[in-house]
Amino acid sequence: MNTHILRASLQFKVKRLTGILSTCIYPDTVENYPMKEEDMFLGPPAISNFSYGYAKRCMAVQIDAYNKQYNTEYNYLTPCNLYSEHDNFNNESKMHFMTALLKKIKSSTNTLNLLGTGKPLRQFMYAGDLARVIKEVIDKDITDSFNVATSENLSINEMANISLKVLNKKLKINYSKPELDGQFRKDACNKKLLNNIPNFKFTNFEEGIKKIYSNI
Repeated sequence: MNTHILRASLQFKVKRLTGILSTCIYPDTVENYPMKEEDMFLGPPAISNFSYGYAKRCMAVQIDAYNKQYNTEYNYLTPCNLYSEHDNFNNESKMHFMTALLKKIKSSTNTLNLLGTGKPLRQFMYAGDLARVIKEVIDKDITDSFNVATSENLSINEMANISLKVLNKKLKINYSKPELDGQFRKDACNKKLLNNIPNFKFTNFEEGIKKIYSNI
């Protein structure tokens, strides 16, 4: 898909193209966090998202190669994890993490059973924020490539407790199967984003959860 889109864009003289990647492109672990754009090739992606991460990483490589060879002005944005009121709330096989967590909270009584330890850290961004960044990139003709990530880097346990508060549920959280924690952290630096869009304000996590509460 990467190759077809880029080849067609070049063939039909598309002036601007912005690819949307994922922080899954980054190495499983790095020495310094949050991860900067230049850290992409410091190691392989996490095994849990290995193929997906490499596919997205390859798109970055292709876009950079096209810009160099054909003098195009294509770029790419690399967002962190997203959540939204427009997720698949009725399809369990396609739900993203926050949707599944909120539905589980709503249906649970006394105890909220979650997998892992609750310790891994994640950046979760309201999807509307990414949409606003994309619009800024289009409106201001920004050709730079950069991460799109909130400054909040919360543990799974912190996100679960904030969600309990928003849904006004008093549940005891029980964690099991610690081996399912997955990648411990993958937070991405947003400094380059803020250099391009200096006054951009992210939706904080609690306010974002309030936005999607009525859809659960």
